[in-house]
Amino acid sequence: MAEIQKSLRYRINISTSVKGVKTWDCTVDFEQSTSYMPEDDVDKSMQETLRLSDRLVAQLELRYPASEVITK
Repeated sequence: MAEIQKSLRYRINISTSVKGVKTWDCTVDFEQSTSYMPEDDVDKSMQETLRLSDRLVAQLELRYPASEVITK
């Protein structure tokens, strides 16, 4: 039986403009060996990646709301 290899990486870039507006972009990379994986499992893996991405976006929206402006 082949060993399944998985890795998960979150990448987040947070920027603040000169006016103090925070912006962010993010990605979720979920890699899994698919050499001997049935098609249904590949679909489940993609769904898991989307679920993780949605969770990350929700947390970033809570932490950095679009209307947040920092005044100095």
